[in-house]
Amino acid sequence: MENIFGITDTYSLLQAIEQIKTPANYLTQTFFPNKMPTANTSWVAVEFKKGKRLLAPYIVRGSRGVNVARDTAQARMYTAPMMGARRIISLQDVEQRMFGEQPIFTTLTPEERAAAMQARDLTELLAMIENRKNKISADILQTGKTVIQGYADDGQTYIEDEIDFGFDGIVTPAVAWDNPSASIYDDLRAACDRIAENTGTLPTMLLVGKNVEKYLLNNAEIFKWLQILNRENLTMANLAPRYTAPQARYIGSIPSLGLEIHSYLETYFDETDNTVKPFINPDVAIVANPGRGYQLTGAITLLEGGQYHTYAAEYVPKYSFNDEANQTALAVYSRFIAVPDNLCDWISIKTK
Repeated sequence: MENIFGITDTYSLLQAIEQIKTPANYLTQTFFPNKMPTANTSWVAVEFKKGKRLLAPYIVRGSRGVNVARDTAQARMYTAPMMGARRIISLQDVEQRMFGEQPIFTTLTPEERAAAMQARDLTELLAMIENRKNKISADILQTGKTVIQGYADDGQTYIEDEIDFGFDGIVTPAVAWDNPSASIYDDLRAACDRIAENTGTLPTMLLVGKNVEKYLLNNAEIFKWLQILNRENLTMANLAPRYTAPQARYIGSIPSLGLEIHSYLETYFDETDNTVKPFINPDVAIVANPGRGYQLTGAITLLEGGQYHTYAAEYVPKYSFNDEANQTALAVYSRFIAVPDNLCDWISIKTK
């Protein structure tokens, strides 16, 4: 029995899936774009540091120098969280018209219909994995950790784990930003100064939830700057909101701090409580140096034909079938964790 690619072994299916372009993943691609080679095991070595700037020590004449410690880097071993999305096609699914099939009365055979359904399933399964990566990246940016929740194969045993980087860059302003008299500029400047002091680099991006854009536009100090039409004041803040993608808006810039302001509006469906939630909390603002984090992926081990096979790949598809149940199944697995290079590269501001 053959799948949509005319092959049934995972190795050949891997080569086929590499030709498929995965959907955009804004947060991971913006803040954790650097991909490391896939590990050969499910365990990955995670290394990150907290930045600090050291002075060279004075020495007396004739001294060979004073030994100084290297930047303190933390190395931990994690089992990269495993994601697995699976779709089943039963006999009943291919014997009747599928969603989107034209015309209403069609001449497609069950075999042709199954192939079309599997092709669509593969695209959607990859999109689900990218959405999960996006959620992991969003959690780390906002809290410095990500919580892994799921059920075992029995569907009853609930398992929860956590990957925590020990992030201490969560800031709560003295005056909430929804108050028009809040010192938003001073809060942002303090965040920029902290990042610059700890890393020696200047942040270039302010990523905000959907409510923060309103706080910026209603802020009395920023509004005052925008009313004074001269070049010196225009360089303090320049707000010109517009959509740049269905899920993202460019709001403007604060040239005096070197920040471009973007809002991220994309949401996901949380099956645990059947609600739609934003990836970025509507009241969170993240001052950051984008492009510095990296991605780690672990190997996937699958049981095939009574033998275990390990695949070191970003996405591992598996096709299976059950003759007795008249069902075929297509699953895609991945092990992924987003890792910051330096925990001082960003500040998460709880604006309200």
